[in-house]
Amino acid sequence: MRVCLINPPRIQPKVWGKPNVVPPIGLAYVAAVLAKDHDVCIIDAPTEGRMNFQEVDGTTYRVGLSNQEIAAMVDRWSADVVIIEIPFSGWAKAAFEVAAAVKSVDESIVTVLDGLHPSARPEDCLANSNVDFVVIGEPENTVFELVDALEKDAGGFKDINGIGFVKDGVPVFTSPRPVIEDLDSLPFPARHLLPMEKYFAVVKETPLRGEVSKPWTLLVTSRGCPYNCVFCTHHVVWGRQWRGRSPENVVDELEHVITAYGVKQVDFLDDNMTLDRERIERICDLIVERGLQFEWFTPNGVRADTLDEKLLRKMKKAGCKKIRVAPESGVQRVVDEIIGKNLDLKSVERAVVLCKKVGIKVGCFFVIGLIGETKEDIKETINFAYKLRQLGADSFIFSIATPVYGTRLYEQAKQGGFLRDCFSDDALAAVEPLIETPEFSADDLVELCALANMVNPTFTRDKLIKAIRNPKKAVKVLLGKK
Repeated sequence: MRVCLINPPRIQPKVWGKPNVVPPIGLAYVAAVLAKDHDVCIIDAPTEGRMNFQEVDGTTYRVGLSNQEIAAMVDRWSADVVIIEIPFSGWAKAAFEVAAAVKSVDESIVTVLDGLHPSARPEDCLANSNVDFVVIGEPENTVFELVDALEKDAGGFKDINGIGFVKDGVPVFTSPRPVIEDLDSLPFPARHLLPMEKYFAVVKETPLRGEVSKPWTLLVTSRGCPYNCVFCTHHVVWGRQWRGRSPENVVDELEHVITAYGVKQVDFLDDNMTLDRERIERICDLIVERGLQFEWFTPNGVRADTLDEKLLRKMKKAGCKKIRVAPESGVQRVVDEIIGKNLDLKSVERAVVLCKKVGIKVGCFFVIGLIGETKEDIKETINFAYKLRQLGADSFIFSIATPVYGTRLYEQAKQGGFLRDCFSDDALAAVEPLIETPEFSADDLVELCALANMVNPTFTRDKLIKAIRNPKKAVKVLLGKK
């Protein structure tokens, strides 16, 4: 069959300005599996239409190819099946518009949604008449079986684990699909179907995070998270069972992207890259043994309590330039009882000191505005960030807690009546405070987040004052934008 995979346009706050472009590596994995038996293409709408801004409302833009352009590409491809990824609920509206555009080309084209939003909200997705199937959880094998069944026109969809569809007007959901135990069994992502040169050109023009400016790519070495942080969505698609690719398989892919595409920088997207100590050490050793020359980063963070000087020195030798760690709060009670992270904040301090010692830059993630947190807790968190800065951390990202579907935080906020009246998919895209409790208001959080971002060395007092005087513009400040 002819299958088209679409990364739909993004909905983003106006204050972000020109968007960075990020390869849809999840779609590229699905494409690689499908390409064994089918003709496959990928439309990366946010990248291919990067400079196309359409105002959605007073605070957000739609960024990417127009629906008409997407429809024309699907038509030219003569697609039988279109798979649309929704990795964030705030982008669901744009994805549904793409599904409608696909159906306008030909009603018989089968539309499939995968990603975080359909995994967390499958019934809501199927309520859209332009959606034929949803994929729930890890997508590769599920999509392959579904497309195979569609090609054979066998109609045995109930035997495919991990999908939802409508039959006789009623949503039907099959049994959950077990996670892929052997990640080495997956082919490397189909980067040859992505506009690699565009990713390279954009980061050269506008360095990603101020760090990535050379030919680069994303790479995933593990999936799953055994932890239970209140705000985290990782488990919704990838499950709680941690699985790591073999070091040899990881380094084979690194060698491939360096040789085939001239990649010089890599973002490892894992949430738990260092969880298996022997595995990460072996990855570093193999990089050095093979003489691979590239720089790498862990933008999603690593657990501070998995690091020591020996490992950090190996990482440095293998090309690691910067890591991020995620204390999330500077209050141990909040970390333990509210977030559920099971992390000793002393390990964060030790990791920062060691990173400075071995010459690896380190950034820190924090989340404020959790249910049960107080304004005094948030101020203590800000003080903790200043302490980490003194110890050697060089950048800090403070985010306001977002009640994303599929998280414990969303359920807490919904059941406790803490969701603001403005809560919606569109509001998620606007990146505004969506939780209020007796301890803090939305305006409190905006001001505290702006104050927190003063920890960053490049943040100025003038920016803080402007943010506090105009909270709506403070979203830019809130996200640490310059």
